[in-house]
Amino acid sequence: MKKITLAVALFATLTASAQIFSDDFEGETVDATTFSNWTSVDFDSDGEFFEVSDISGSDASASLLDGLVADSDSWEDGNPNSPMNPDNWLILTNPIDLTGVSDGTLTFTFGTYQINGTFLEDRLAVYVSTSNDPGTLIAETPDFDDQIGNQTPADNGGENSAVNIVVDLAAYAGMEVYIAFRHFDTFDHNSVLIDNVLVDGTLGVNDNAISTLSHYVSTNEVALRAAFPIENVEIFNVLGQNVISKKLSSNNETIDIASLNAGLYVAKVTVEGQSKSFKIIKR
Repeated sequence: MKKITLAVALFATLTASAQIFSDDFEGETVDATTFSNWTSVDFDSDGEFFEVSDISGSDASASLLDGLVADSDSWEDGNPNSPMNPDNWLILTNPIDLTGVSDGTLTFTFGTYQINGTFLEDRLAVYVSTSNDPGTLIAETPDFDDQIGNQTPADNGGENSAVNIVVDLAAYAGMEVYIAFRHFDTFDHNSVLIDNVLVDGTLGVNDNAISTLSHYVSTNEVALRAAFPIENVEIFNVLGQNVISKKLSSNNETIDIASLNAGLYVAKVTVEGQSKSFKIIKR
């Protein structure tokens, strides 16, 4: 074996390109203004929010958009509040841990329902921040800020009605950050559609595998996601008694907690030999 081959092989064991967070909104409920991973904020209190829309079968579905998307409108057929001058936010509920991440990027699909090249002044800003408060975020400089018409002509039967946007996250390495989408500064145009949100980057496998772990607690389940295989989970009650213990093997796991009594528990999850504990509330 040549020395240069050995060096490359050794580097490969120490770093890995990893998916840290992703959301395509397919698990959401159509027309809902609540999201599994996001907080929808009607900042201008006009009764309009980012909501879940199904674009299947619409002209926009011929674009990069697909299925369920996050949708905020400045005009909507049949809506008594239309036309609107929105200030709507969609903000990650839990921060993303970028500890040990280098070459991090945020990618998302930015689109509209429009297909005839008109009414394209809907404006979207994207903030990456240690804050999840819209009042604080407004004073910060967005990492992306543009009208849909400057990104895509939306003039070809849906094919040009969306574009993939890439935001460099190198400045946020080592931090826990929120991602916030803001639809604002437009009146009586059409829509902002968001889909396929992805955060990825390069991780040191041995040192940073556990930092990719994220979780979501619903009424009867705990959903776990990591960039590397999750090895096991243990759940303890307030007396320190082990009430659930499971060996796992994949990057995405769902733990059934329906049998647990309502109350506070502590979950301990192991990824690549590294463990992380967090509190969960069974309702």
